[in-house]
Amino acid sequence: NLPEKYVPWKPSPHQAAFLLVPHKEAFYGGAAGGGKSIALLMAALQYVEVPGYNALLVRKTFKDLSQPEALIDISKEWLTNTDAKWNQSEHMWTFPSGAVLKFGHLEAESDKFQYQGAAYHFIGFDELTQFPEGSFTYLMSRCRRRSGKDALGSDIPLRIRGAANPGGVGHEWVKRRFIELPEEEDITEEEVAKFNKRIFIPSGLQDNPHLDQVEYREMLEGLDAVTRAQLMNGDWNIAGDGNMFKREWFDNRLISEIPRVVELIRKVRYWDLASTDEAKAI
Repeated sequence: NLPEKYVPWKPSPHQAAFLLVPHKEAFYGGAAGGGKSIALLMAALQYVEVPGYNALLVRKTFKDLSQPEALIDISKEWLTNTDAKWNQSEHMWTFPSGAVLKFGHLEAESDKFQYQGAAYHFIGFDELTQFPEGSFTYLMSRCRRRSGKDALGSDIPLRIRGAANPGGVGHEWVKRRFIELPEEEDITEEEVAKFNKRIFIPSGLQDNPHLDQVEYREMLEGLDAVTRAQLMNGDWNIAGDGNMFKREWFDNRLISEIPRVVELIRKVRYWDLASTDEAKAI
């Protein structure tokens, strides 16, 4: 149900699923290069032919929005030669139906209050893991519409959408909210209802036919092991290095590869450098 005059690219199967799921919240992401920004822009444009439709796409900073191949740049590629009108000062597109697609940013935690009083049918977060959870949950309160059959946009579904790779300051809360499901025996009926309103749709390089996948994969191969696993494989479980040890210092071996010299081992020493000196303890 995409308006072809405004969305010239055909969605991949995973992007199409992202566009069609009925859930209030949906998260698209995992591996880098999976067409996350494209999926969000497609979703934001789904109902621009319906009078009264309002959509908001946000990134951490305005610079993030306006980079080459970022959301505003792609929207101009798609919409400049259509009947949609761009307002540079407001950073938004207006369509003949009266529908609006606005671009915003949330650089500081307090920036979320600039949307106080606003109402959107669609709110999309690009690179969701760059945001604190409070920014996400506050903007959820801005996803609303008027009631009544005569209200403009009353038949449009309310949608919160996010996209990101693993990593970043919001990694843990995004993982907890969208990726990790609690064990069935530990989950309450209320939690079941909440999870039924959310869905995670994984993505990978194969979901972006507009990207030189071979060349990009070669670029990712040069990353450190943790970042490479996050961006190439969409690994949400691998952890980054701490402040005490570096992963590359250790020679990782399988148990089967270790020489059978167990009889020579007598003692193992370990210590916790975070402990408190007894003389300084209170």
